[in-house]
Formats: sequence, C-alpha cells, structure tokens
Amino acid sequence: AERPLLAVGNGAFHAQAGPALARFLSLTDIPVVTPIWERGIIPRGTPQFLGVIGAASGGPRLLSDTDLLITLGARLDYRLGYGQSPPLPDGARIIRVDIAPEELALGAKPDLALLGDPASVLEGWSEGWTQRGARPHTAWLREAKGRDMRFRARWSAPIPPPPMTGHHLVEALRPFLTDDTLFLVDGGNIGQWAHMCLADGYPETWLTCGASGVVGWGLGGAMGARIAHPDRPIILLTGDGSIGFTLGEVESAVRQGLPYVILLADDQAWGIVVSGQKECYGDDGLLASCLGPVRYDLLAEAMGAVGIRAESPEEVASALQRGLASDKVVLIHAPIRPIGPADQGR
Repeated sequence: AERPLLAVGNGAFHAQAGPALARFLSLTDIPVVTPIWERGIIPRGTPQFLGVIGAASGGPRLLSDTDLLITLGARLDYRLGYGQSPPLPDGARIIRVDIAPEELALGAKPDLALLGDPASVLEGWSEGWTQRGARPHTAWLREAKGRDMRFRARWSAPIPPPPMTGHHLVEALRPFLTDDTLFLVDGGNIGQWAHMCLADGYPETWLTCGASGVVGWGLGGAMGARIAHPDRPIILLTGDGSIGFTLGEVESAVRQGLPYVILLADDQAWGIVVSGQKECYGDDGLLASCLGPVRYDLLAEAMGAVGIRAESPEEVASALQRGLASDKVVLIHAPIRPIGPADQGR
C-alpha cells in the first residue's frame, strides 16, 4: 500500500488498545481517523491523527484516495461509506480486524478479515513491521495532514460575534477539557462543531451518542458519569434540540445530588436540518426546522439548578469556571446563531 488509512473504533476502545496503537503509529506513520460518535483511544497531539470521519460537516479527501482501508474495531457503516466505491476508489483493498466474528461480515466483504483482539493484532503488526525493517508512510501522512489543514482553513477566521457561533462556543470550552475532564457531546449541530474544532485527538474521556446519532441522551448520561466518577469534572455540551427531549432530568440530577456542568448551545433551530435546507433551498426554504425562544437558564433555576446566561466567549469561560467550582448542577445558556461547520466558508 502507498496510501493506507486506519479507522479505529469502539472495538479498539474495549480492547484497551491505546498503547499498542501508539506504538504501531510511531513505527508506520499511517494516518488514523475515528468514525464520528465512537469511543476513542487517541490522545491529544497524536501526530498521525486526522480527526473524525463520517461527520455531516464533511472532511478532508482521504477515503477517496486511499488504496488500503484498515478498520480496527470499527464498523463499515455510513461513516465509512459502507466500504463501497465510491467513496473508496476502485481497486482499494480492505483489511478488517475485530474480535466479534459477526462484525467482520457487515458491510463490504473485506479482502482480509482478521478475527482477533485489536490490541494483540496491533502488537503482532508492530513486531512484523520492525522485523521487516519496513519504511513508514511519512510522505503520505504529510500529504494527508496538508489536506486536513486546507479543509479546516475555512474556520481560521470565525464570523465575529455577536451573536456567537458554535465555533466561538467550543473554542471557549477548549481550555477546560483537561485529561481529567469527562466531556459528553449530545449530538446535533453543536456536536459537529466540537468534532471539527476540538478533535486534535479522540481520548477515552470523550463520551458521545454512538453510531445511531441519537440526541437527548446527554442529561441522563452525565448523571451516570457522575455516579461512576464522583470526583472528576464533568461537562455536557448539548443543543436546544437535544435537551428538549429530556429537560426534566435536570430536576432529577438536582434531587439526587449529581452535579455537573451543562453548556447549552441555543440556536433556536434543528441546526443540521437548517444547514441542509439552506444549501438546497436558501434562507426562504426552511420548513419545520426552527424552534422558539426559551430561557433555559431560568428553567434550570426553577428546577433547583444554577442557571447562567452567557452571550460572549468571555462570559462562557467565566461561567464554566464558576460551574466547575460549584457542587450544584449548573446550566450555562449560550445563545448562538444557526450556522454549522459546513456553512462557514461556502
């Protein structure tokens, strides 16, 4: 292979394959991606990591040029184009690794199916690579990283506030995502912003909605995270559409003494739907995708939580500091404009 691409998914997380993956990447320089909404094992700053794949906001040109797709505990589902051509080029080969035999049969038939523990397979590959004295794919990695940088250049100059965009919101959040912080992303348009702008790694501390893309799980998910980790910082990033499914669970968290911080991006819309409708029909073509104004901070106060309204990046940062220092459920209501990552730069 000259342009291999490694897709690492849930199976690698459950196999605790992080150390074995780090060694393999250091030897091979193969570009690595994670399908959006998976559990990750890739530390921030991993030089071979090129972000998520399969996001509604698109991505750099990788799948269409790879000559070998390797899936490590990752499904060949919609996020990887089902392993079909397109998006893969004709003649591209596929190697699949999974400990579950049924997973190897889903999607396109691979050229090589390896039934095995992802961590053990990576260790074997690293030993074989070393014994053969194989050369790393550094030139291809450099080309792939250049494509990734050009793809992300559209967000180098965000639209100035007010109001904020999701870009401003997630950048204000970035300094608070320490290695100890559990970060929950509850789907939707703001989830796309998080994955496009914050994913310089895909660590185990990120918890997301899973491959189905379900929204509304975040409030209950954060309660579960607090029970499992009573002393760690917990931040839930959610949108007004997502939180509408289970808003009453704020009271449940208050009543049960399960504090965490909710950062609520409120664009008064189903943001991903709005982006798609604008692309197809323009601003006048929106249909059943807009939501009304709601004072979520006051609703949180009514349920016994702390409600804070933040209308600038500086106010968001200050509110996050206050929330993480509190022993109460804190909801930060941040109004933003309805624009997605795919809209900026068009």
